Amino acid sequence: MQSNEQIIRTLRTANASLKQESQALEAENNRLRNVIHALNTLQYNLDAITPETKVMGLVSKILYAALEAVDSENGSLLLLSPRDNQLVFVEVIGQSRAELLGYRMPANQGIAGWVLANKSPILIPDVHKDQRWYSHVDETTGFQTASILGVPLFADERPLGIIEVVNTRGGKPFHEGDLDIMILVGRLASLALVRAEETTTD
Repeated sequence: MQSNEQIIRTLRTANASLKQESQALEAENNRLRNVIHALNTLQYNLDAITPETKVMGLVSKILYAALEAVDSENGSLLLLSPRDNQLVFVEVIGQSRAELLGYRMPANQGIAGWVLANKSPILIPDVHKDQRWYSHVDETTGFQTASILGVPLFADERPLGIIEVVNTRGGKPFHEGDLDIMILVGRLASLALVRAEETTTD
């Protein structure tokens, strides 16, 4: 038969476990709310495109929405320059904005190049263990990339560029759920860029 002291210890342990579960559920609920808000923002921006829409402002909103959805503070949107086959950082959010904005890199190099060439999203928990990692960007900026999500942007079969999101706020690697979110964000972003192209050429 358990003593009162043992019962109290058991109850305290159970209470602590319930608190942890409650905090985890609250964090997940907050993340889902952020996802819904981000996707609604993207859809609104998509519907609101007119010939007067400022494309770079739209690009920035797309990237902010992507970061909000996967709990990150650092991300970039790179567009392909077909003339010289380079990826150009046209929007950057995070601590390396000043160094990266306008930065160009070969479209066939690094994880970004792989995403574009293979028309496939990617999740890499630790970039330093991946042979495709193009470290020159980190060396240029002083930023330390740990994990990365990358999704391609396409208009039918025509490559537009990619969205990259790096490092979660908490420092944990991205997970498959984050990748699923980014795939959807990438599709909406592609539609937005195509619609912006169409309205400016009409």
